[in-house]
Amino acid sequence: MIAPSELLRVILAPVIVSAVVAGLGRWRKSAWAMPLAAGAGFLTGYALIGVPRLPPRDGTDWLFWLAFPLTVLGIVDALVGKRWGWSLGAAAGAVAWVILAPLVPGAVTRLELVSAALAFALAGAAVTFCIQLAEPRVAAAAVVAGLCVALGATAVVVMSSNLRIVGVYGIAASAALGPVAVFAGTLSRSGRAVAIVCIPLLAGLLVGGRYYTEPGVSGLNLVTLRAAPALLLLGAVIPGNKDWVRGIVAALAVATAVSVVTAPTAMAAKKTAETVDVDDPYASYK
Repeated sequence: MIAPSELLRVILAPVIVSAVVAGLGRWRKSAWAMPLAAGAGFLTGYALIGVPRLPPRDGTDWLFWLAFPLTVLGIVDALVGKRWGWSLGAAAGAVAWVILAPLVPGAVTRLELVSAALAFALAGAAVTFCIQLAEPRVAAAAVVAGLCVALGATAVVVMSSNLRIVGVYGIAASAALGPVAVFAGTLSRSGRAVAIVCIPLLAGLLVGGRYYTEPGVSGLNLVTLRAAPALLLLGAVIPGNKDWVRGIVAALAVATAVSVVTAPTAMAAKKTAETVDVDDPYASYK
């Protein structure tokens, strides 16, 4: 899946950068440092693999350049903290549009482009709204942990769908969230701010995995992974005054949902790889 030579670049480096930024943010009690840590960690992992040209030759490489404004959106949300901040999750639609647009016309019709962008915009706003409702009950740490799991699972599914490099970028995004989950703790507004960065990144990974390869991410997998972070609400409804219990339940709910689609997809990809004759370039067509 991930070559040993890539481990330092897409896992260790994002973790280190994210930990430094998030740790300083926790020390200063600055919620805005958490989305900055998530974005900086992801961009570090991506850049160490290779900074794409602008404009990119491959539409999926727009994910690198889009991460900059997404990180800014997350920082602004943490600083301003308006109740309508959940609507910024609709940026997922813009990400879907930019990544998918190079395939129009040809592999994708104009109608498919508009439909996909609208679907991701609505889903992004809805999931971020659910996170806004859940965060006061489960704490920011659980929110970020759920996003970390969802991004990691999406990366595995995308890699298993024959788009390895985009899956590797997803691993970098997921790795960057580990330290953020640790340092976010109960820091107010930081969970939603991180979600505003990560929900659109999740959309970009899914669009790439769905449209830029064959067979691509299935419709069921796409919908499940896109909606999984909303399950953080299941932890929020648990009665009592122990946030850590609700947080664990919330994160487990997301992990359970994504495992339902991730495990079978990864196993099927492994089985296919084992049965294809590597010495016969036409084996997969027989």
